[in-house]
Amino acid sequence: MVSEFAIFVLMVGIFAAGCFALKWPVSVSMLLAAVAGALAGGISDPVRHLVEGTFGYIDTILTIATAMMFMTGFRDSGALEALSSAVIRRFHKAPAILMILLTFVIMVPGMITGSSTASVLTSGAVVAPMFAAMGMSAVDAGALISIAAILGMIAPPVNIPAMIIGGGIDMPYVGFEVPLILLTFPLAIAAALWFGWRNVRRSDRAGMVSALDFSTLNQYGALRLFSPLVLVFVLMILDKALPRLFNLGMPLIFMLGAVLTWLTGRRFNILHSAKKAMEDALPVLGIL
Repeated sequence: MVSEFAIFVLMVGIFAAGCFALKWPVSVSMLLAAVAGALAGGISDPVRHLVEGTFGYIDTILTIATAMMFMTGFRDSGALEALSSAVIRRFHKAPAILMILLTFVIMVPGMITGSSTASVLTSGAVVAPMFAAMGMSAVDAGALISIAAILGMIAPPVNIPAMIIGGGIDMPYVGFEVPLILLTFPLAIAAALWFGWRNVRRSDRAGMVSALDFSTLNQYGALRLFSPLVLVFVLMILDKALPRLFNLGMPLIFMLGAVLTWLTGRRFNILHSAKKAMEDALPVLGIL
């Protein structure tokens, strides 16, 4: 029997070699390290442990997967771009408020999915050209998008590390909202003012507003386009405030929101959108 320390060194070595030397995905390297550790420890059938480990985090996996479906549908329906355009049109004369609100827009996908990648790929990709048009340098725009994406990942309602820790110690994911808000939103405001406001306040924002595309917003209207996002947040609040009446669970809430995005904005191939969402979420799901 190999000693526990030797098994530990073997697993860490295989994981590090896969990630850094061979440039494999973290999930694949972790999988091979787990299999090697099990075999070295005398477990001839490690598949059972992989299945049990996955189902230990099945709630988190379903939440991330359905949340990515919702955010991808929200983007494909044109609502995400319309939201950014509406914020700029309404607040372009107040650059400080404008940059803070656009930073919050970047954070929304990360807040809903628990993944910073979702923020960068969806709202970050939509807002980046707007930042450039307002006079921000590529470095400052990239820094603000990166910081907002990380803070969105940490902010409520979905925080994957907290959910994983709670699942590991059998503690419900309850009561994290206020601490996470205090950790993230003040920093987001500070980053918006530092990277955005000092660059944007002297730019020609009125000229940029005239160049924005409001066709989707004008065609469908703000109430209809943004109703899926409102529905998701309302159901989340009811799910926590009235658990005896509304016990839907976050995966079902996100699925209802994803279906509504197909009905309220531009028509898109909902199956193709769901497949793209799974491709984007796969690195995080693979780690779990």
